[in-house]
Amino acid sequence: MGVKDLKKLEDGSVSYVVTKEGADWQAALNKVSVEMQKQKPIQGYRPGKASPEITYQTYGKPMIDQAVTEVLADAMTEVCAEHDYFPVSNQNIQLDQADLKALNATVSFAIYPEIDDFDYTAMEVEKPVKPVTEQDVDDAINRYMKARPWVHEVERAAQIGDVVEASFNGTCEGQPFEYDHSDKTRFIMGRETLFTGLDEKLVGYSAGDDLDVSLTMPANFRRESIAGKTLDLHVHLISVNARDVLECTDEFVKEKVKDCDTVAAFREKQRARLQKQNDQKSDRAFERNIQDALVSHVTCPIPESMISVGVNNYVRALQQMSMQQGISVSQLLKQEGKTLADFKREVRPSAVKQVKVSIALDYVMRKEQFEVPKDAVEKQVNTYMKRARKSSYEAALKALGGEEEVEEKLKNDMAIDFVRTHCKVVEVEVDSFTSKPAATSTT
Repeated sequence: MGVKDLKKLEDGSVSYVVTKEGADWQAALNKVSVEMQKQKPIQGYRPGKASPEITYQTYGKPMIDQAVTEVLADAMTEVCAEHDYFPVSNQNIQLDQADLKALNATVSFAIYPEIDDFDYTAMEVEKPVKPVTEQDVDDAINRYMKARPWVHEVERAAQIGDVVEASFNGTCEGQPFEYDHSDKTRFIMGRETLFTGLDEKLVGYSAGDDLDVSLTMPANFRRESIAGKTLDLHVHLISVNARDVLECTDEFVKEKVKDCDTVAAFREKQRARLQKQNDQKSDRAFERNIQDALVSHVTCPIPESMISVGVNNYVRALQQMSMQQGISVSQLLKQEGKTLADFKREVRPSAVKQVKVSIALDYVMRKEQFEVPKDAVEKQVNTYMKRARKSSYEAALKALGGEEEVEEKLKNDMAIDFVRTHCKVVEVEVDSFTSKPAATSTT
């Protein structure tokens, strides 16, 4: 093979020296020489009969380059097979000699990280849980009632929180101002759904009142045509309506709430809904903690090529988002005051974590010898095609990143499901899910 000085480097790659000389190198050159002559014969020689030296005089450096490429590719294949390496980058080649006499090159490439053995079934992983309290149910019902107020006309001055009806006309920077609902519009005071500063101006006025107001819109106002400009409006207040929160009674529940006849039944329905939400949040937090526990066992160097793939996945997701909004990636990032370099820098830690999770799950998958069922990929793609309304199976498969990507995702799902059901779960009662409890792990 001609490989020597094989060693692992600190960055997670391997390095070795390939030396070919004498008959071995001449055999490699002769093979390339014959192939090149078959493609384009050399005048005066039958195809394949000219020596490598004659071929070199005709074709020059490309003949040497082709021989180097083939020899180094064979060497890489043999190194990986002998040491069970899986390359995750291209070869980095330093040629010390490559001519008609000999080949001497130093080669390095990143390999799939190897992690130390660990017992993932012995990991202790916290699962935050939150039982629903009576106060939680009370708060949910109060929110429900506030969202469904009794709106009725009142004979008093308008105040924040009222629903008012009004008409407008006026000018923008001295020019006639056309408003979509100049004849009549209805809005809740305090939410500034029309113009910045208008709601406060209407406080204290009653139905039938007229007033003239001057309003300067912020530079970032949602309607670009009037952003940063001054409006001079004449407002006619048509009606003032209070929004009163009703008491939750059996009568209200029976009339307004589906599948409930009493307040007690309504409370149980709210309790079940809240508990379902808490359980979902608990499961998501538990999943994050499982990932953190797995990541703690991936202490080996992570090749930059793998991190770059993870970062590029975020970039592709950003590109899809920009396409949906009909703008470019740079425009989308500009709205947040960022550049693409800023974005890549921000998502890098998440990309590193995802790579480490994938490495740990791959370890679990190989230990448990999981295999993806033959029809699983097809089922996954068909499900996505229906949910995302893709026009064809091929379009859905492309959107998911290809067959290998789908299969990898399925393997990860199988592995994390296994860990989820076999690790040691430590339930921790929490007051809220706003902060994520730390995950712990033992081996």
